[in-house]
Amino acid sequence: MPLHSALTGTDLHEPKGVAAAASGKTYLSDGLGSGSWVVPPYTVSGVIDDVSTAATIYLPIPFAGTVTKIVTVLAGSLTTANGTVTVRNAAAASMGTLTITQAGSAAGDIDTLSPVSNNTVTSDSRISVETDGACDTARKLFVTVYIQGS
Repeated sequence: MPLHSALTGTDLHEPKGVAAAASGKTYLSDGLGSGSWVVPPYTVSGVIDDVSTAATIYLPIPFAGTVTKIVTVLAGSLTTANGTVTVRNAAAASMGTLTITQAGSAAGDIDTLSPVSNNTVTSDSRISVETDGACDTARKLFVTVYIQGS
């Protein structure tokens, strides 16, 4: 009998637990020789066209899950003041804020937020991302939201 690692073709089999796994779940290894069936993580992204103008963008949420991280990238330097970005769930509850720092800012600056409250999202809902417009230099701000599916 060949070693398990040498099996090919019709001798291959599905991973353990596949018969009980719900549709749409993926087997995720835990790095310790085991794992579990989970809804895969996904991202949604958007752009605030001008971080120096108070504005809100809405990001569609196709699947339920938990927001684990928000990352922003600034498209250029700011000249006068910091900008504040607030991320909210569909019920308008704040997940937290990011400060886009003016001092020493440059294209490519990254800011992150790892929300710990109000970060559960439902299928076919939305997240809003708001800027307060406190800085005075027209710059794009790219936003990516990381969501662990549930």
